[in-house]
Amino acid sequence: MQKKCKNCGVQFTIEDEDLKFYEKVSPVFNGKKYLIPLPELCSDCRQQRRLAFRNERMLYKSRCSLCGEPMISIYSPDKEYFVYCSNCFWGDKWNALSYGRNFDFSRSFFEQWKELWDIVPKLGLLVLGDNVNSDYTHDNYRLKNCYLVFDGEQAQDCYYGETFDHLKDSIDFLAVKHSELLYECVNCQNCYNLIFSRYCHNCSDSAFLIDCVGCKNCFGCANLHRKEYYIFNKPHTREEYEKKMRFLKLHQYKNLQKTQHLFEDFCVNQPKKVYRGQMNENVTGDNLTQCKNTFESYDCNGLRDCKFCTNMLMGANDCMDINIWGDRLNLAYNSAGVGAGAQSMIGCYYCGFDSNNIYHSAFCWKGSSDLFGCVGLTHKKYCILNKEYSKAEYYELVGRIARHMQKTGQWGEFFPIPLSSFGYNETVAQEYFPLTKEQAANKGYKWKDPDPKEYEDQTYNLPDDIFEIHDSITNEILACVDCGKNYKIIKQELSFYKKIKLPIPRKCPDCRHKVRMAFRNPRKLYNRKCDKCGIAIKTAYAPNRPEMIYCEQCYLKEIV
Repeated sequence: MQKKCKNCGVQFTIEDEDLKFYEKVSPVFNGKKYLIPLPELCSDCRQQRRLAFRNERMLYKSRCSLCGEPMISIYSPDKEYFVYCSNCFWGDKWNALSYGRNFDFSRSFFEQWKELWDIVPKLGLLVLGDNVNSDYTHDNYRLKNCYLVFDGEQAQDCYYGETFDHLKDSIDFLAVKHSELLYECVNCQNCYNLIFSRYCHNCSDSAFLIDCVGCKNCFGCANLHRKEYYIFNKPHTREEYEKKMRFLKLHQYKNLQKTQHLFEDFCVNQPKKVYRGQMNENVTGDNLTQCKNTFESYDCNGLRDCKFCTNMLMGANDCMDINIWGDRLNLAYNSAGVGAGAQSMIGCYYCGFDSNNIYHSAFCWKGSSDLFGCVGLTHKKYCILNKEYSKAEYYELVGRIARHMQKTGQWGEFFPIPLSSFGYNETVAQEYFPLTKEQAANKGYKWKDPDPKEYEDQTYNLPDDIFEIHDSITNEILACVDCGKNYKIIKQELSFYKKIKLPIPRKCPDCRHKVRMAFRNPRKLYNRKCDKCGIAIKTAYAPNRPEMIYCEQCYLKEIV
């Protein structure tokens, strides 16, 4: 079945399996099933809506609206919300039910939900568990001595990274797991002492690797398995290897830049597999591990019978249109940040921890069930717009609201972008679906203008050699060579650079993150042919890209 997206106008396909999923996930109220309607937006526009609610990386100094103590928050002080620190938000000095209200059938659901959303206090930082000396972090669990890291868990002495699990002594990373002493790595697992590398597993004491497995003491290599003392895919003796490594002198910025360019030129001419992943069955997408019957999904692990999912690192079953989380998640649709035993979630934002039957709600946690249009509830059930009802009252009223939303075209939809608390350019949506300020304004989206105070001229002359840099640099203000934004070098960071003998970065943390993001393929599939055997394939590599793309069988034959 073909439909036209009402937002961007592109044609998109609804498969028979999609129809079966909508039937399966549709809830039953008082014995009547309320079918999820066919989407009016394409998968990209649905994803854009969800991502526009997530400020993952922008942090601000603020004060808790309840206790008045200074805090770090994802909500800038100019936003007119009540924002609580973690202790106050999870404490007993306020009650989200006090904001409850009746549903008005003369008005749309989203209009009424926005009024509730705007007035219920917000959690300044999403921090789970006890973090130690890690104030400048967000969406994390169990950190120690970490700074500006986001979306991860269990890390120590890590700085400037996003999406991680069990990590130590690492800087500037994206999507890494069970590793130590990484620098500028993307999608690496079980690695040690690895720098400037991407899509590697079980590699150590190496630099500038891509798509390598089990390699040690290798430099500038691609598609190698279990090799040692290789340089640009050519074998060397140990003595030759060590001599050439000394000759590189990567502690000087000009030499590092030259080496980076050589490596990228080398990578373009190396074959790439149709998609990156392992131990999968019947999947399409990219960066998938241990998935089955999973389609058009990206950066996910352990999915079964899922579609249009991203950043689901902890497993899920029977889900569609989900961004982030997982972990025993079942029967979820069109939601962001749902997981940890969550069941039956539709149109939700950050709901989970053994909660179930939650619809069009946000930040509802910890064993909650049967909630509709609620915000900030824990351990509650049978609530609509934060007002409690008896079980019978709830089911009678929620059915009426679902019918009302069917008439207005809002049933099953995620919250529209103008309802987001953030400027569009503060959110993850800007990374995947970038807009200019004018484009955002024309669509009615918020925008956060930069603070001029963060763009002062740099007066410090940064030496080319890391060994010429003194500890006093931690007192200096630097300016990014790309965007001009100011940034600083912290003491721990300087020690790390000297330890691994690499120069100080010339870009701010945000621009370094953009570079890492650019190394990943877009979340879009293209039809093309294997450059080796000519078989038809679906891949995230666009047909006009210069890389050689091989089907899985041809790629495995090329592995050295």
